[in-house]
Amino acid sequence: MKTPKLIKICQYMYHLHRRNFKIYLKPRSIPHTQEVCKNSIHWVGHATTIININNKIIVTDPVTSLYLGQMKRLVNPSINLSKMKIDYILISHGHMDHLDISTLKKIDKSVKIICPKQYKKLLQLIGFQSIFSINENQKFTDGELTIEAYKANHDGKRYALGRYSLSNSYLIKDKNKSVFFAGDTALTENFKNIKSDIALMPVGCYKPKEFEHMHCNPVQSYEMFKMMNSKLMIPIHYKTYILAQDEDEETIQILNSINRGDIKIIEIGETIKF
Repeated sequence: MKTPKLIKICQYMYHLHRRNFKIYLKPRSIPHTQEVCKNSIHWVGHATTIININNKIIVTDPVTSLYLGQMKRLVNPSINLSKMKIDYILISHGHMDHLDISTLKKIDKSVKIICPKQYKKLLQLIGFQSIFSINENQKFTDGELTIEAYKANHDGKRYALGRYSLSNSYLIKDKNKSVFFAGDTALTENFKNIKSDIALMPVGCYKPKEFEHMHCNPVQSYEMFKMMNSKLMIPIHYKTYILAQDEDEETIQILNSINRGDIKIIEIGETIKF
């Protein structure tokens, strides 16, 4: 006999809040504080990365809030984004752990921001002046830099109720360097044969198993990476907030077990040159 959906939701919420309650009185971990340098990737936490391509600064899904609702951040943000000179911001979709209004309000509003079309109005209300809304197979070009959108397998609507909303993944490249940012996605062949130096791939929020219709587990993330023509996978979207039932230690064990030398596990605040 199948467990009714409402009971499953209640069980999930109970275990989620129980895990978060255990960390409320614990101090946040101190991250690495390695500097961003030319042609590098710096992991701020969760899906937030700082990509430097030829000294152009691209920030993905900026979220540095110490709490997402009642979910406490496990590790302090490695960098204060409000004090950075940012050239571009990429928003993959509207979920609170990817589009954080509190963080965005603190960032310089003259930054060029690239997002799915349905979130242009919200970003205008926050105060951003240069918003470029693109979806699948569309590109944003600025000089030698190109940002191309791909369709992620993920319902990106901001709230639980409402119509299905597209989520973007992005390929960022100039004439010499390229980085793929998956954002949030379940297993898909949409990224097949994408060529990049680095692939930033999500590996968290995959338990309970019902979550796999919207998220990928580490094995599925690696499977998508192997479909691509990318040199190195960097796992993201974990170690920062407790949003599901998967454990970071188990995730790392799985990644180590499947690593064939093409996965680089980094810490929050670490910078990798490419």
